[in-house]
Amino acid sequence: MDSTDVERRMAEAATTEEHGRYREAALLYAQLGKDIQARYGRFDPRALDAFEGVARSIRKSATT
Repeated sequence: MDSTDVERRMAEAATTEEHGRYREAALLYAQLGKDIQARYGRFDPRALDAFEGVARSIRKSATT
């Protein structure tokens, strides 16, 4: 997994979230975060961004 793949997967999760599929988006963000941690380390900022995406998707799902 390189940085292009990370960006593509982040965009895919964001698009899923924008279409209102919050549960699916949360799963995509969570898997991406885990994959980034496995490849680049636990505290890589991109992993933290992905886990913030999980939280955001969950929050949005609770308000709809």
